[in-house]
Amino acid sequence: MGLHLTGICKNYNHQAVIPVWDHTFDLKARIAIVGGNGSGKSTFLKLLSGQLTPSAGTLTCPDIPPSDWPLYCAYTGPHIDLIEGFTPRELFAQHSALRPLRPEANLDLIYPSTDILDRSIRSFSSGMKQRIKLALAIWTDAPLLLLDEPTSHLDIDGIRWFQALLTHSLSPSARFTHRLLFVASNHKQEETFACTEAYLPSGEGVVPLTSH
Repeated sequence: MGLHLTGICKNYNHQAVIPVWDHTFDLKARIAIVGGNGSGKSTFLKLLSGQLTPSAGTLTCPDIPPSDWPLYCAYTGPHIDLIEGFTPRELFAQHSALRPLRPEANLDLIYPSTDILDRSIRSFSSGMKQRIKLALAIWTDAPLLLLDEPTSHLDIDGIRWFQALLTHSLSPSARFTHRLLFVASNHKQEETFACTEAYLPSGEGVVPLTSH
């Protein structure tokens, strides 16, 4: 049992962005997809999240019905937009009404000052917005967690915050028997610290992680 990629690929204008993958990831996999800009790592995560339809092939995984695949994935990346007219408190209330949150979700952990939770997101810095995006994804109760360049816009304190947040939310939940993690990164150890395997977006081989 695992996340099965069967002949999965993605082509644009007859060019293979993601060549054919045939692979099975363990249900407890902690995977880094590493590469430079334009290498296809974001495209690969979007295929896993259901945002993009593969040119060919299928994805299957226990606990994830194929017809509702995107509803069983938690994803964030550089191109995700927030509803900036909302406050963080309002945004999380709307999100949790649509998708259950994990029990450790606690808005007071996002910022040292809880007054920020009642301010319009429009006034936030890019780093403050990134914290909200990460908390929304990591705390969403979903068996497949996909993080694309998660430390973008974060300072040193923000990176430490992200690492603690992720570490406490990698276990399965009462609703799901597993939680798989995929992190797309430009070879940044601070992003892939929780990963135990690394692959190129092409799937051609395993790339050793530098330190763990």
